[in-house]
Amino acid sequence: MTTPEHSPWRVLRVFRKAIEWITGPWTWKNLAGWVIIIILLFFVKGCIMDQYTIPTGSMDPTLHGDPRLFHGDRVLVNKWRFGPRIPFTTRRLAIWDTPQRWDIVVFRSLEEETDQPVLIKRVVALPGERVRIRDGKIYINGELCEAPEPLQSTLYYYTDLKFTETEKRRQFLRVAKNNRSIPILNPYNEPVKVFYAEMKRLHEQVSHIDIDGLSDEEVLALCEDVAPEAITLIDDIYEFSQPLMPYGCQDDDEHSLVPEGHYFMLGDNSAASLDGRMYGWVPHNHLYGSAFAVWWPWSRRQDFTGFSRTWWGMSLLYGIPALIILWELSGYFRKSSVKEKNDEGKS
Repeated sequence: MTTPEHSPWRVLRVFRKAIEWITGPWTWKNLAGWVIIIILLFFVKGCIMDQYTIPTGSMDPTLHGDPRLFHGDRVLVNKWRFGPRIPFTTRRLAIWDTPQRWDIVVFRSLEEETDQPVLIKRVVALPGERVRIRDGKIYINGELCEAPEPLQSTLYYYTDLKFTETEKRRQFLRVAKNNRSIPILNPYNEPVKVFYAEMKRLHEQVSHIDIDGLSDEEVLALCEDVAPEAITLIDDIYEFSQPLMPYGCQDDDEHSLVPEGHYFMLGDNSAASLDGRMYGWVPHNHLYGSAFAVWWPWSRRQDFTGFSRTWWGMSLLYGIPALIILWELSGYFRKSSVKEKNDEGKS
């Protein structure tokens, strides 16, 4: 027979007390308070401000991408700028502003089924403009469009994707993890034989590893003794399999003229960025907001718009946290004062 001390009801009471320590007492008044907080939270995140983690290196060196927890840059996004949206949709209730060239913008992917439904890129061409990439530069309506001074030494736009030496090795590890033959390779070719032998050899070592979660140093260490011929073949494989890049790379209207209400977005790390060159023009209603700061990691924090030097920016950064701290302190002192009066009354 179950004793009261060990009954399921006692376990539930302990569990409830633990939850109430966080939520407060389970009353209708408290529930209403939590409902209001949740609604406000959704409103703030959906319409005013949110933060996003940079998962890939497509915006390097401006934004450092890394899918591992607390490694990729975390950016703050102004969602109020372009007008309020219905949360979880692309329906915009009003349009208050439009992005400017070179703004960093967060937007919803045009692909319905994708591992990365939210993307972050830089606005390069605006509605009604004719855009063309030549020799790493951007030409707008036939005129050279120079990037802002801080970006001129880093931005170079390609008309095809290129792997860095580290990315080639990461790609090889992905192939080794799958450990499957590749149709475009001739299995009787000597370099291909070496490729398959190395792929098979590394498969057991990487079969349970998250390849995208590896740091560059870990990738290089895993591929330290891989035959150079196997790594070289990665370029040949990708040449056949890389996506088409017609937008901004061809002269016809369909691929060079930005439609009204749309924008052309590119990643700063052009050699390894899946961006507007592949999926084309991004409509305004897909825009979530503009990135205005990196807030984490602390060593990489930066302000893109100068808001931290304005009075309202200083109020957001220091005023709101200060008010919260003062409110909590005042509540603590009020409770202490009430307790002292009750103790005096009892004595």
